[in-house]
Amino acid sequence: MKKKAITVLGIIMLTSIAFPSCCSIFTSARQDITFVGEEGIKVYDNGKKIATIGDNGETTVKVRKKIKSKELIAKKDGYKPTPVTLESQFNPVACINLLNVFAWGIDLATQKAFKWDNTYIEIEMEEQK
Repeated sequence: MKKKAITVLGIIMLTSIAFPSCCSIFTSARQDITFVGEEGIKVYDNGKKIATIGDNGETTVKVRKKIKSKELIAKKDGYKPTPVTLESQFNPVACINLLNVFAWGIDLATQKAFKWDNTYIEIEMEEQK
């Protein structure tokens, strides 16, 4: 019985190594987010500028997926800094993992088991007084 359990465990481990998790195969670690607003608005993530809205009024950048929501800050001279929240939600592609615990672990560790819910964000800034 012990030999059988070890054999089954070995097959499961070999399968999970040979066939990576579904989100790792079918989805990217980054997702396109489009910011819309006035020209010159800069979007920051933890103090690092990730986007600047151009003269056409929008810009699209790839933002790394996270398990939990992320708060960005939009800034422009003469305006109050405006918080922008990216909402995280479960990525249904991860369900293809079924009962493969190792695949779920990979998807959760790489944070690909989640995706950004709001990918089109309109930024309205308030002038400083």
